[in-house]
Amino acid sequence: MGIIDRIILSIYTFLLAFLSFAAILLSLRLIPLELAWTSIGHIYGQWEASLVGAVFLLVSIRLLLAGLRSRKAKDTIVHHNEIGDVHISLTAVENLVEKTVRHLRGVRGIKVKVALTPQGITVHIKAVVSPESHVPTVAGEIQQRVHEYIKNTVGIELADVQVTVDNISNDFKAKQRVE
Repeated sequence: MGIIDRIILSIYTFLLAFLSFAAILLSLRLIPLELAWTSIGHIYGQWEASLVGAVFLLVSIRLLLAGLRSRKAKDTIVHHNEIGDVHISLTAVENLVEKTVRHLRGVRGIKVKVALTPQGITVHIKAVVSPESHVPTVAGEIQQRVHEYIKNTVGIELADVQVTVDNISNDFKAKQRVE
């Protein structure tokens, strides 16, 4: 669910909570019935009220469809076997790539993005390399290790492994201590 859907859901939930609270107050006789009938009488025959109702209906349908929409097909790799299907999420592949690259000599930090394209699975790696290492050698080793590890572990051939050296740094990120 995207950020727009989450904002709409928050507003929608707030309005429904308000209506629920009003229904509770009416059922406990804390709001006079005449006030409720007068309020309903004001919207009778008003086209603006039907417009608000139509908007609420459309928002309800959109949120229902957003909740039912399955992401499994587009965010996973599917292996078929005689027992059934095995789905491997792209997040799991990202974690495997990160684990592989973090243990390479000369790599100080990385960010990994795995995408499913029509050509196959592509891996984009942004790395921070130490200054004492040979950058083309480290980048080539990253590509080779990631390709081999994903092939052996997940059982797929990667379409592309792109390495971008974002920075050359000797600094380790120091953990701050709270005293």
